[in-house]
Amino acid sequence: GGICLSWYKQWYQRRVRGEELDKYKDYNVTSVPLMAAADHLGQACKDANDRYMLCRNDTGADPRQCLKEGQLVTNCTKQFMDKVYQECQMPLARYTTCLDLNGRKHALCRATQVEFDKCMLEKTGISREFTWYQDKQIPPMQTWPEAFREFASDFKNVIKH
Repeated sequence: GGICLSWYKQWYQRRVRGEELDKYKDYNVTSVPLMAAADHLGQACKDANDRYMLCRNDTGADPRQCLKEGQLVTNCTKQFMDKVYQECQMPLARYTTCLDLNGRKHALCRATQVEFDKCMLEKTGISREFTWYQDKQIPPMQTWPEAFREFASDFKNVIKH
């Protein structure tokens, strides 16, 4: 596994047009906490995700053209999960343990989900309900450079070069 992954990273690095992949570190988190917090994460990192998808759409779905935007998604996810671990560690641990032990079926973990959702609402102000999210005004259509400039100015603390 490690040899193949190392080979792939070297192969991919040669094709990133001079960009060093090591600038773009991944965030080491398993799928279960991400699944447990997905609805909250989707709201917290909506702008970063939208900008990444806009880039992918504008560049013909070539992810190599959107490494910086992808890093914004990773950074936003890292900041969000760090906040979740800081504020709601035990409710998240109980919810993810339940999901892990029950085949990741949310319906079997409603009690721990409610506990986690309550903590998230109290500590971060983010509800699993999407009512505020759906009422958000849709911005006017923008070209990719305009959208990225606006996004970059809003999220300077997230951008890491």
